[in-house]
This record gives sequence, structure tokens and C-alpha cells, in this order.
Amino acid sequence: MKNITLFITTALALLLSGCLDSPASNNSTASCTSTPQAVNWNLLLTDNSQTLSAYRLFQNPCDPTKNPNNRGVPYDLAIPLFTDYASKYRFVFVPDDQKATYQATAAFDFPVGTVIAKTFALPADTAERGIENENLIETRLLIKRSTGWIALPYVWNKDKTDAVLDTNGEAISTSIIHDETSYSLNYGVPDPAKCKRCHQVDSKFSPIGPKARYLNSDYAYSTGTENQLQHWVAAGILEGLPSNSEEIDAVPHFNDSTDIDAIAPSELEKYAKGWLDINCGHCHRTGGDASNTNMHVNYELNFSSTKNEHGVCQKPISFGGGSLSWIITPGDADASIMVYRMNTRNSGDRMPPLGRDLIHSEGVKLVKAWINSMEPTVCQE
Repeated sequence: MKNITLFITTALALLLSGCLDSPASNNSTASCTSTPQAVNWNLLLTDNSQTLSAYRLFQNPCDPTKNPNNRGVPYDLAIPLFTDYASKYRFVFVPDDQKATYQATAAFDFPVGTVIAKTFALPADTAERGIENENLIETRLLIKRSTGWIALPYVWNKDKTDAVLDTNGEAISTSIIHDETSYSLNYGVPDPAKCKRCHQVDSKFSPIGPKARYLNSDYAYSTGTENQLQHWVAAGILEGLPSNSEEIDAVPHFNDSTDIDAIAPSELEKYAKGWLDINCGHCHRTGGDASNTNMHVNYELNFSSTKNEHGVCQKPISFGGGSLSWIITPGDADASIMVYRMNTRNSGDRMPPLGRDLIHSEGVKLVKAWINSMEPTVCQE
């Protein structure tokens, strides 16, 4: 009898353990328990898991917005890339005893095994953000393996108990309220090929966000507010940071609550360049997907000495622009193709062509203010 009791007790323990460690099921709440554990580095390096939870990136596998497991650090960008007003929760995971190497202008050089996780959640109303007011949509992973970076998009199931690998791409019909106006939209989950279009520079797949200029700002960690770059160094995941902080570039903070009218005219270029860089510069640059166009807007490209490269008084290569002729018409934003393409939802005209359905009205207002602040010029054929 004692042996039977022991057998039953052991079996129940094993069953409970298996429920806690296995990928979440639609009917299980036990799998949503928050438990610190080791990231499954081996699986990350060797297999495209069908479920996000199998990688064990977060203490609560049902909540990818906080509490990463070991070697996971949250971060944010001074100017975020616009994706239909979605909230984004970003984390970087660097393997034990490994560090990323600082780069002045490019994305940091991360070691093999690094994971960059970005979760997208749509608020019902952008005036009330926070995951408790948002619909969890997808978590995108960039994983650096021995063969280079790969992109894996995971779409959250109906019950929000796990996210499932989806390499086919999705168009999710939904709605959102912004500035007291309701918008219907088709939120696009990209397939890996679309990810590659934006992330490829000089035929190499590379992250976009984790660059010094976007991370050289404060973040409110659970232990207190700290400069993100300094925090990465202290956490043992970054090396090579210049000792002189003045050597590290920084873009100004810009989000949807920024008062654009209060930005000094002398500062508009920095703000606009930052927005264009994160939203367009990964493609519109030498080596990018749109390198053959007459518009390069990567941040490190000095505007005053390369106005033509930025599109000033330049005709587009592949877009007629209707009655419009120039990518940027100095002093006249409404006559500039750049603004027209930012300010349309037409799939054949809009820019960026991927990653958004809605118009980023705040970004449009910023770029318009910058162009209108330029010395008016009559462009010549």
C-alpha cells in the first residue's frame, strides 16, 4: 500500500511539473504562473519553436510585457517606429558570459544566441495605454544564430495563453480610437520575407532599433531610473561604450504627446531626422532596400551637406506623384511627395509601404513643420 501511495504521489508531482513546464494550452491557467527560470538557450539556437512559451523568455509565459527571465533587459527607444499606434514592449536577452559590442552609428554587434523580443499590443483607446487596456497581438523575435539573424513572428491565441509561430503573415481586422476618433484598420503581422526587406543592409540581416542614439536616454527600471546604455554595461551585456558621454549621439525624445508647436525651429531638423531615420532610414540608405531611390534619410547623413541625397528638389524614381514633382520642396510641405506618401493609406502610394495601415498624424505634422521651416526654394528641372 505504501508503494502504491508513493507511486500516485510521484505521478501527480510529475504531471503537475509537466503542466507548468509545457507550452500553454487554451484551457490552462496553471501555465500562466509567474516562475523565474532559465531561458532555453539551446532551443533558441537550434529550433524554430511552434510556441513562444517553449523558449522560456518570460517568468509568466502569458505576459511578455514584463519580468524577463535571466539575462533579459527591457528597453525603449527615444523615437519609436510607428506601427498603427500599437504599444511595444521590448527586451533584449544576451547569453551568459557574452556581451554586445558598442557601435557608434550602426546597431550593436550582438553575440550568437542573442534574442530581441518585441511585443505589439493595440489599445482600444490610445489615451488609455497599459497592457490591461490593450489587446495582445504578436511577439516578434530576432534570434542571432551561428548563420546570422532570423526573424520569427508569433501571434497570440484567442485566450492569450501562448503565441504561435506564424510564417504566413496575417492581416487582422480591428479598430482603435486615437484623438477621440475611431479608425478601422487591417493590422499586418509580417512574414519573415517582409521582415528581411526592412532589416537587410548590405545584404546582411540586422536589427534596427538597438542603436546608441536611440538608447542614450533614461529608462524607469524596477531598481530606479538610469541611462539605458549605462544600465546595459552594468548588467554585463554591453562593452566598448565610450567613457566620454559627449561622444555618444542621441536623438531627441519624440512621441505622440510631444508638442510639435513648442519645438524650436533650430531643433526641428534633429526631431524630423530622428523620425525619418527610425521609420524610413533602414531602407532609404546606401545598402538598404530603397538604396536606388533619390531619398536617403539615415540619421548619420548630414542634411546641410547632402540635401539632394535627402530628396530636396529631387524627383522620385518609381512614383509619379500625381501633380507633385519633388520629394521635398523646401518651404512647402504640401507640395512635397514625401509628405503626400506619409499622409495616405493608399497601399500603392503610402510610405512606409510595410508595417502600417493608419497614418501617423503626429509624424506627418513633425515632418511638415520641418519642411516648412526650410528656406523656400524654386526647384528646377
